[in-house]
Amino acid sequence: MKKLLFYLLFVFAATALQAQCGLPQSSIDLQGNNIRARILNGGDLFTDFNNAQFEPANNNPNGASTIFTAAFWMGGIDPAGNLKTAAVDYRSSGNGDYSAGPLSEDGITDAFTCANWDKIFIVNGSDINQFLQDLPLDAGQAIIQYRGIMGWPARGNPYFQQIWGFDLPFNTSPLAPFWDANGDAIYDPLDGDYPAVELRGIPLFVPAQIVWCVFNDQKGGSPHTTSNGDAIQAEIQLTAWAFNCPDLPILNNTIYTSHKIINRATEPIDSFYAGIWIDFDLGCYTDDYVGCRPDHSTIYAYNADVVDGAQGSNCNGVPTFPNPPVQSVTFLNENLEGTHIMDHFTAFGGTSPNGIPPVSYYNSLSGSWPDGTPLTSGGSGYGGSTPVDYLFPDDPAEPGGWSMCTANLPLSDMRVIGSQKFGTLFPGQVAELVTAWSVHQNPDLPCGIGNTLPDVDDLIFLHASGYESVCSPITTAPIYPSDSLDLFPNPTAATATLRYGSIPVEEIRVFDPSGKWLQTIEVSEKEQTEINLKNLPAGLYILRILTDQGTLTKELAIAR
Repeated sequence: MKKLLFYLLFVFAATALQAQCGLPQSSIDLQGNNIRARILNGGDLFTDFNNAQFEPANNNPNGASTIFTAAFWMGGIDPAGNLKTAAVDYRSSGNGDYSAGPLSEDGITDAFTCANWDKIFIVNGSDINQFLQDLPLDAGQAIIQYRGIMGWPARGNPYFQQIWGFDLPFNTSPLAPFWDANGDAIYDPLDGDYPAVELRGIPLFVPAQIVWCVFNDQKGGSPHTTSNGDAIQAEIQLTAWAFNCPDLPILNNTIYTSHKIINRATEPIDSFYAGIWIDFDLGCYTDDYVGCRPDHSTIYAYNADVVDGAQGSNCNGVPTFPNPPVQSVTFLNENLEGTHIMDHFTAFGGTSPNGIPPVSYYNSLSGSWPDGTPLTSGGSGYGGSTPVDYLFPDDPAEPGGWSMCTANLPLSDMRVIGSQKFGTLFPGQVAELVTAWSVHQNPDLPCGIGNTLPDVDDLIFLHASGYESVCSPITTAPIYPSDSLDLFPNPTAATATLRYGSIPVEEIRVFDPSGKWLQTIEVSEKEQTEINLKNLPAGLYILRILTDQGTLTKELAIAR
């Protein structure tokens, strides 16, 4: 009997070990424009674990980077009041809270699935354009010539197993985004379907390069070894992309990431936060300051003096910049309430939360110091009397503002986290965290950020307009021309009429120039709708008109 019990326990333990997942090992370089950025499939970004891998091409003869590493963090509370967290930082001693691959509809995975999905998928916009021109193609010929397009991990792809040797999930998950040429909700590139970037409320588009992968925090039951928290059972689909637009220089010095978060648990997660943790290193890691602009939902790092590192660009062998740039990270997504905003910004001098207990990670996400002490205004932000949501929110060039520069804080190897509160995420519900990672050249040093904020204004406007004016290798949809809409009077004192005739308009959204979603106007008539903006102050507003074939954009001025 004892032998039988021992055998059963051995089989159970072996099965449990077999179900657990190790840390993902795959990585690939996104290099569609002036930035080369390493993308990984374990929640972290921009590192090879020894060296920084976020390298701008301009003003960079030494091959310096602006970010050593970054990572996706999240946390929330289940209905029983239990805290759940997931994070990764440096993977020191093999630590990490994520494994590769999607989750089943009941929120679990296994070692076989994790190993299969330890992959990163990449396509170039120019290849998509050429593929569409070459259609029709024989399947065998297309797989040889366009492996990335034919093997794109999108729902129902009939060629996926042949190319990669394993099956797509047998569920309704859309997985990688794509343009569906015939509207059958199945990805078949020989029908004219192709990879694209999909963001909430924005028509699909094709940039110069797209990278996609999927990871999760369930890990087949493996423990969370970074935050030491319990699993949320979330699936995260990461899309990263780059535009290459000669007429829009800021886009050539920006890459984008979208973390699509799906709650695969059978119960809701409340007080849910997601955020981006960053170890900025602007070349040398010893002389950087950090700050944020809440009104731009932007984090940035800038050099504290005019020389990167010690005199002579010496930084213990780390590549340095002749003229150190500013690195910014801008939150662009809309939360579950339909606004996009960075809710908190926290900075750690030379350290990260120690991982014991998991609440230190959640404290950082929810806007306090890791030990639970509130962020406070002035000085280092620790131990003051006035609670705040953001550290160092003012331009460092403002003498009366609060920045690391004006506070004359000691230099340190800074780590930061910007986060967004999503509230309650119900089973199957999707949240989205979209970020733009931009390099801004020639700041006004010392303690200056140059054209960073005007550049960010441009990025926010381009996002709010659905990237309508941004170059693309192809046109992703037979969108109606903007001149098919008539908006009058414009300017207006309070109300205007949008006439669209036979175009099937579904909804009209109103944004301010910063990209903040102000209101939604329901479409009540077939040919035109009255837009009432009497409660808004004078100024310029953006209308995004959702149709059956994408989104059109109009500008409306209010003058009083």
